[in-house]
Amino acid sequence: MNQTKAVEKLHQGATMGILIVDDRPENLLTLESIIEKEGRRIIKASGGNEALRLAIRENIGLIMMDIQMPEIDGIEVARLLRSNKTTRHIPIIFVSAINNSDQPVREDFEEGTVDFLHKPLNMEETRNKVALHERMYYMRAESLMYKEEAEKNAAQFEQFVYIVSHDLKAPLRAIDNLTNWILDDLGDRKEGAISENLSLMKNRVNRMRSLLEGVLEFSRCGKFDGIAETIDLNQLVHAIFESIMPPDGFTLEVTGLPVAKMDHSRIYTIFFHLLKNSVIHHHDPDNGMIKINCEKNDHNFIFTITDNGPGIRTQYAQKVFEVFTTLKSKDDLETTGIGLPIVKKLLNDIGQKIWLDTENVNGAKFRFTLPVTP
Repeated sequence: MNQTKAVEKLHQGATMGILIVDDRPENLLTLESIIEKEGRRIIKASGGNEALRLAIRENIGLIMMDIQMPEIDGIEVARLLRSNKTTRHIPIIFVSAINNSDQPVREDFEEGTVDFLHKPLNMEETRNKVALHERMYYMRAESLMYKEEAEKNAAQFEQFVYIVSHDLKAPLRAIDNLTNWILDDLGDRKEGAISENLSLMKNRVNRMRSLLEGVLEFSRCGKFDGIAETIDLNQLVHAIFESIMPPDGFTLEVTGLPVAKMDHSRIYTIFFHLLKNSVIHHHDPDNGMIKINCEKNDHNFIFTITDNGPGIRTQYAQKVFEVFTTLKSKDDLETTGIGLPIVKKLLNDIGQKIWLDTENVNGAKFRFTLPVTP
């Protein structure tokens, strides 16, 4: 089912529940006569306690409630609804004849969740406000539908990738084993061309295996839990650098990295791929150098990673973030081209960005942002 048909089906099959609350029956009847319409389900409550029970039990898209009620007033009902996770999202329109000075302060409630109508009701104003909330109700329903569909597609895609990768690894292992057997059988009789071709075949098998692992990592990289923990980034990047096992002459300089609350898995993966990218692409690794520093504004940390490698031309500034893109021949460098796209995806998923700074740079200079967590 395409999205247009799904939305049409949503509107055709759904009804919006509107809970109207007033301790006077004549007021309930008046309000019901004003707002009743096809596609709306009017639910009536004669007091605050009954409204609370109905709000939890029924599927409610809007509450229209009198403020002055004997057993429990509308303001207290609204606060209790906001304290319950199943009802806190329901928008409320207070319907009352009290003066503006006696109305609840809007700032006491989440922005956009409360509104007011004054008695005696203006029919056109009342219908317009209800129609506005009705449109918002269906927009939220559509958004939820799209989100669920996207999550379903993502899960199916990950399962597909896993199955394909798993099924392809078996023939790759068979090819690799067969190559080793041929090399063993040849013994000392290996000719130059045969040995070279068999080595090339093993390299291609290893590359294919790396590509499969890269596809799996890319498909799963958005599944971090997002739980922030206090991290000393200075210690983290040095540990990552050592785990990459760079050549002995390769150095790392770090300045200004904070101790901050971040998602450990996400930040580890980001720095791992950026540091590894600088090391494996360096033209003179025995004299390689990476510098990392950090600036901070009101909302973001801005990290800069600079190396003294061959650099990246301006015309490739965006291309390097595309999946499976490599700027060198695969015969020159066995790399999958998956690291930088993973970094970009991890940052985009949390509303952050990464870019290549190509102005007055000798080598490659990547900059990216991360939010400052209180």
